Amino acid sequence: MLFNRGAAALAAAVVVAAGVWLSAQTPQTFRFVVSATDAAGAPVADLRVEDVLMSEDGVPQQVVKVEPLAIPMKLTIAVDNGLDSADALAHYRSGLTGLIEALPPDVEITLITTAPQPRMVVKPTTDRTQILRGVKGFAPEQARPRFSDALVEYSERLQHEPKDAKAQYVPVLLMLSTAAIETRSYQPKEIEKAVTYLVTRHARVNSIVVSTRTGDTAAAAGLDLTLQAIVALPAAKLTNGRYEGLAVSNRLTTLLPEWGRDLAALHAKQIKQFRVTVERSRAGNLQNPRIELARPGLTGAVTLDGYLP
Repeated sequence: MLFNRGAAALAAAVVVAAGVWLSAQTPQTFRFVVSATDAAGAPVADLRVEDVLMSEDGVPQQVVKVEPLAIPMKLTIAVDNGLDSADALAHYRSGLTGLIEALPPDVEITLITTAPQPRMVVKPTTDRTQILRGVKGFAPEQARPRFSDALVEYSERLQHEPKDAKAQYVPVLLMLSTAAIETRSYQPKEIEKAVTYLVTRHARVNSIVVSTRTGDTAAAAGLDLTLQAIVALPAAKLTNGRYEGLAVSNRLTTLLPEWGRDLAALHAKQIKQFRVTVERSRAGNLQNPRIELARPGLTGAVTLDGYLP
């Protein structure tokens, strides 16, 4: 568990419980990952060996190495361009433009449309001109969206990545859909399997479902019962993502840039982490481990693998 040395309470961002440590860390030499922030909440880029303290049962352990670890975010945007999307397209484009402009230039982005089937419009790139051209260029199709298909096929693409690529980034899926009845090629068990893999891959699923009946109170109230929401709500919860149901599409023009700023903050923390190596005074299970940040004003989070909650 991670404390600031001068703090009386556990830092709010702590994610590793003692039980996890006991089951996962037994060697005499072991490693963990620290994400530290300063008093202003900004990620710390210069953590040193003397800044990290580790003890077991009150006995100090030797921190021998602190080295930078960057696990960046990569964003895939899946947009509903189906039958009922035409009225929302201007708000899609405005909101997505604001989201993309809020992200750091090194964030890789992929753009997919979901009608008449999931289709890659912009391949993975950091070229903002290309991405924004894609956002402005896709057209509505006379077909139903395939929201669930897009999620399943995204999960499958991740599963088929080379093994060495999987530990190098955090996959983030942003799904933007109307509440129109979707077409599915996959059964509920296949969708569940896809979401389960996304959880194990430390992916995040963020979804917005927009009513196609602006001003209809009953339709807006039922957004969470749409086929898209039935998939999106548990996927967001299980992956530490976000879900929002919108009664009107013009809210996208401000909501998506807000989400972009939040994703930018996640990326900034993910790429400024540190792998800490400790030489323990004994082997076996950890006994009452305590991790502290010695530098005044710092707080942080500890993970075993560098994937922040």
